Amino acid sequence: MNEQYKSGSFPLIKFQDTTRENPYWSSWICFCEAIGKSKNISRKTIRKHFEKLIEKDDYSKKEKLQLLNYLSS
Repeated sequence: MNEQYKSGSFPLIKFQDTTRENPYWSSWICFCEAIGKSKNISRKTIRKHFEKLIEKDDYSKKEKLQLLNYLSS
């Protein structure tokens, strides 16, 4: 089974496709687009991939917790 479709896993391929198809979008927008309205991605998985995939200049450190809460809701 493709890891992208396992319950609770991060849709990495969708993120990569979105990034490639929309080169002028920020990594934050691509991340949100990849997650979509999925409710089966754990907070831990979102946080792990947030750290790896979202560029540090796409958000301020003060906003990080709020952004993670938004993505996990």
